[in-house]
Amino acid sequence: MLVTETPETLVIGAPQLASPPAAVARISTILGRENFTAGEVAEAIGQDPALTARLLKIVNSPYYGFSGRIDTISRAVGLVGVDMLYSLALTTSVIQGFRKIPTCLVNMTDFWLNSLYCGEIARLLAKEASVLHSERLFVAGLLHRIGALIIYIRLPDEAREILLAAAGDDRLIPGLEKDLLGFTYAEIGAELAKAWKVPPALRESIRWHLDPEQAEDYRLEASLLYLANQLKTVSLLGFPVEEVLAAIPDEVTAATRLEESQILSVMSDVAEKFSDTAALFIPDAHVRH
Repeated sequence: MLVTETPETLVIGAPQLASPPAAVARISTILGRENFTAGEVAEAIGQDPALTARLLKIVNSPYYGFSGRIDTISRAVGLVGVDMLYSLALTTSVIQGFRKIPTCLVNMTDFWLNSLYCGEIARLLAKEASVLHSERLFVAGLLHRIGALIIYIRLPDEAREILLAAAGDDRLIPGLEKDLLGFTYAEIGAELAKAWKVPPALRESIRWHLDPEQAEDYRLEASLLYLANQLKTVSLLGFPVEEVLAAIPDEVTAATRLEESQILSVMSDVAEKFSDTAALFIPDAHVRH
């Protein structure tokens, strides 16, 4: 029997998630105007000292590899770009703000580590696919399961039933959600991204990463995120990467144009470098990947 809620009503009914963090909301308001300056964005970020410190740490890390020290948000805006800095602000704010969500269903640190893992795979795949500003796929990977948090909070009984039925195999969750709820976490995530006013490419990647062949405007991004999610899941379950590659739909292969050797190289890089990425975004987490 399907629940009476919809992705939209679930998001509306979870105000602690439906509203982005204050600093991010200020930036979003500025970006929503027809005319704005990079200085206004830098000023909005600067009103949050903790966010400013986190962003400067990120842009000065090997993750970006800029030469020379970046000491001000204004310079960071000029080098990284307004959209990317907004996405990074959203990412780090979401992780910091939502790690304390009260739920007995999941370990929130593990939830974000797994999401970071997907994000890092997606970023490296995008780089291999010569996607411009591949870092935006990192943000998409980080937020790809954000809709699951809504289910945990608003439908805890159904969420528990789904998790028990999946028995640790995340590959089964979307189908179980569809059967029990009538929709998936991806659909809820897209509604949440809409409420946060994130860029269309990010919102559509989240919405269609389970069914990338249905994406119209951003099929490449959705396909890369689909592939990253599949690789993440199989890797965490301890299965060979070749197993997921054998099951990749032809549409995804055609959209990404990635060779098996490129994908295997990405997974090798992720295994070596993920602890550095996790330390950057979740300094107190114990990485087990």
